[in-house]
Amino acid sequence: MSGWSDYYPEVESPDRYLGNLFSHREFLDEIIRLQPRRVLEVGAGPSGMSVFLSQLGAEVVSLDNDAQVLEVARRTRDRFGGHNELKLGDAFQLPFPDNSFDVVFHQGLLEHFSDADIHRLLSEQLRVAPVVLMSVPNHNYPRLDFGNERLMHATQWERVLSPRRVALSQYYSKKFFPRWYLVRSPIHYMAKLTR
Repeated sequence: MSGWSDYYPEVESPDRYLGNLFSHREFLDEIIRLQPRRVLEVGAGPSGMSVFLSQLGAEVVSLDNDAQVLEVARRTRDRFGGHNELKLGDAFQLPFPDNSFDVVFHQGLLEHFSDADIHRLLSEQLRVAPVVLMSVPNHNYPRLDFGNERLMHATQWERVLSPRRVALSQYYSKKFFPRWYLVRSPIHYMAKLTR
C-alpha cells in the first residue's frame, strides 16, 4: 500500500457506514455530550463520523492532506446526506484561526506518528479548539491495517499524552476476539484533552 488513498478506494457501503458508527458509539457519545456547534475532524478518511455529526446539526469540517481521500469523503457525504465541509490542509499547520472550533476529533490518526509529532499535532489542535477527543486502536486490536500503527496500552498512551491535561482516558468498543467464546476485549482507546 502506498498511501491513504489506496486504503480508502471506494465510498462506504451502508453496512460499513453504520457498523463503524456503532463500533465507535462510546466515542461519538463523548463528542455529542459536549454539544459542540463547530467541529473539526483531522484526518478525514471516508468522514463517516463527520457525516453523522453534521446530520445532528453541528457545523463540521473534515480536513485531510490527500485530495483523493477527500474525494472518497465527498462521495460518502453525498451518499448519506451529510453537510460537512471538506477541506484540504496540513494537520501540522491547521488553516484556521485560534478558537475556530468547539472540539477537534479524530479516530485512527495519532497511532501513525512519533511522540514528538503527536505533541506537535495536539498543540495545533488545542490552538483551534479547547477540547480534543482522540481515538486509536489499542493493543487488543487484531491487525495492523495500514502497517505502521503503534498498538499501545492505555498506560503507554497516558505517558505519551502526559504533558497535556487529560480529562478522560479509557478503553472502549468491546469485541469478541479471536473466538466468540473468549472474554470480550476492548479494541480502541480514547482520550479527551483540554487546554
